[in-house]
Amino acid sequence: MTTRSDIITALLSLGEEKGLANVSLSDIADEVDIRKASLYSHFDGRQAIVDAAVLHCREILARKQFDVDFRAKDANSLLVSLFNSIIETFAEKPVSSYFSIIRQMCMFDGSFADENRRITSMITARIRIALEFCVQRNWLNIKDTDYAADLITAAVINRICDVLSSESEWDTDILAENLIALFS
Repeated sequence: MTTRSDIITALLSLGEEKGLANVSLSDIADEVDIRKASLYSHFDGRQAIVDAAVLHCREILARKQFDVDFRAKDANSLLVSLFNSIIETFAEKPVSSYFSIIRQMCMFDGSFADENRRITSMITARIRIALEFCVQRNWLNIKDTDYAADLITAAVINRICDVLSSESEWDTDILAENLIALFS
């Protein structure tokens, strides 16, 4: 029997592939190989599946630590470890599907815009902590860590989008070196 998680996974996969607005209950049922009516034994409707998918991915992200190597010997090593942790998290299923859907939908749906802001704030907070650590160690000369964190977050999110859209490898060393050059 198909479980709730199979249905959520199908929604996320199809939403990433076709766009969430184009995913019907029939599409989800076909993907998990059940009758459409059977979906209602697990969820009240399409919006309930979307809500469950959001909650599921939020829980995954809440468990992620976005590791920063505070034993690093320099800013580059510390930032590379953080960037790798963030990008690896967002490149893994189902978070990659979730992130793609949020990016697709945030201009059209206020709840997805809020979710996009929540994710951006979460990433920014981790980056700010890393930058403040680098400033305390005199590795970087940053007067406004909030501004720097916002700038770096935008670059990291753009890199995540690049990785997800092209299936390419990411080079966080170059990203870190270029960002460090701005604040040295």
